[in-house]
Amino acid sequence: MENILEVKNLKVYFTQKRRLVKALDGIDVFLKKGSIIALAGESGCGKTTLAKTILGFNKPNEGNIYFKEEDITLKKNIELIRKNIQIVFQNPFLSFDPRYTVFRSLYETLSVFNPVDKVKAQDIIIGKLSEVELTPDVINRYPHQLSGGQNQRVAIARSLMNDPALVILDEPTSNLDVTTAFKIMDLIIRLQDNHGVTFLFISHNLKLLRKVSHYFFIMYRGKIVEHGPKDLVYNNPQHPYTQLLKEASNQKVKQVSQDSPKDEGCPFFNRCPKKKDACLHEPTKYEVEPGHFIYCHFPQ
Repeated sequence: MENILEVKNLKVYFTQKRRLVKALDGIDVFLKKGSIIALAGESGCGKTTLAKTILGFNKPNEGNIYFKEEDITLKKNIELIRKNIQIVFQNPFLSFDPRYTVFRSLYETLSVFNPVDKVKAQDIIIGKLSEVELTPDVINRYPHQLSGGQNQRVAIARSLMNDPALVILDEPTSNLDVTTAFKIMDLIIRLQDNHGVTFLFISHNLKLLRKVSHYFFIMYRGKIVEHGPKDLVYNNPQHPYTQLLKEASNQKVKQVSQDSPKDEGCPFFNRCPKKKDACLHEPTKYEVEPGHFIYCHFPQ
């Protein structure tokens, strides 16, 4: 299966209170065409920064992003990005102009690449709403007249309006109740099966990601620390941080202690129960089993 998107040695640095923040520090990620890829990590690890950089919102300090082998770094081929890559944000109530009906919001998106009259557009929009399991009467409602789950379904419909090849889902279920969240995940699985669209699903919850995805990337402080097929990573987590994330998703730990960032060596050094002097140096990539990789000096 070919890669639809590749991120190579991507670095994005910000200055915050005169301190250099390495939001992305040499990220390598690949997305297989027609699959659901999980990007997991706690808040502040750089997941959303990566998503925004792929979309051209952030300027990389170094590295490249390739979509269908075309370089889209620094907003190169901007039309290719706009047509083929869409995003669904975390909060569905903030995703829409409250003055717009569902029809107007989706028609505005449709008309960017498919300028059709409103009569034909209505049929197209109703069809997209049907795909996300919403009835035609939703088309004339405003965001405040819909539930969180309904608004998120409309957001997903909007992201698919021009048949993109890649949709980024940035914590799309975090503001929803558990029952609604699982329904949204089932919907995403069906959409992927029916349309072959590639999804990058961002979350901190490994248990949730295991249900919906095919492949895991685990991120910590701007670095990928482990990646592989979902069952290998979930059933046999090798990096201490991945193990901690799994415990948190299974509610075995209630709070994860924070640490001060390190400029050198393993980014997880201050929190790792297995740290040794060697961990003061940058870890290298290690294949612990076929297709399952970690960045650690002491793989199990």
